[in-house]
Amino acid sequence: MGYDKPGEANFKIPVSDTQSYKQFGNSVVVPVIEEIARIMKPHILSLKDEEDIHVHQYSLSLNA
Repeated sequence: MGYDKPGEANFKIPVSDTQSYKQFGNSVVVPVIEEIARIMKPHILSLKDEEDIHVHQYSLSLNA
């Protein structure tokens, strides 16, 4: 996707590390990010549900 092949070091980075990280971040195609988000979503929701249960249990123990 626009980068040199392995073993071909023709690519030069003429800017600072910070600027290059920003540029590399901009080079990721949207469908890749969408797929990563789709895969992560159920795991994030599961953790949120688990956290909500613990918060609810804690608030019940405070009211006891």
